[in-house]
Amino acid sequence: MPKYPGGFNRSVVGALARWRVGWISLLAVAAISWVAASDSVPSNQEYQLKTAYLFHFAELAEWPESAPVNICLLGDSPLRDYLPVLEGWQIDNRVVHVSLGDNIDNCRILFLSDLHVLSKAVSEYARIRHVLLVSDVEDFARRGGMVQFTLRDNKLKLVVNLPAVRDAGLKLSSKLLRMAEIVQ
Repeated sequence: MPKYPGGFNRSVVGALARWRVGWISLLAVAAISWVAASDSVPSNQEYQLKTAYLFHFAELAEWPESAPVNICLLGDSPLRDYLPVLEGWQIDNRVVHVSLGDNIDNCRILFLSDLHVLSKAVSEYARIRHVLLVSDVEDFARRGGMVQFTLRDNKLKLVVNLPAVRDAGLKLSSKLLRMAEIVQ
């Protein structure tokens, strides 16, 4: 089987390449596939799916001003192995860049690996600089984060803290919000 950047397998790379056909279908198929084989599937497919979601968040979020799409990771997460595959992809003629270091300047989407990283300073930075904060840590959205991945009934779900998103001057597509549990 051929090797793809970031450890993606052929089916995921092909699915990502066809994202314009219908991203919701892609995510649904990936989630169903992942759930169907959840007992034997290595966790790398979970992180491949989260990587695909982060790309689609960049498509489905609206920022107050146009800027390059920078997806950043702060902390130690298995996503570190998968996010680089998004480097150089484009969204509406804007190139996607990935940053895995501690520098969070110019991030549009910031994935936080730990809840303790969600400090008042980071939340305020996100609010002022219009950064979409995302994590897969339990209670992230309820503690002021914006979008949280959570596993329920062996399915990857989204929890969105809509007031925090709005406070940061961001808008999320109704397509994304329909898939999410909303925290008010």
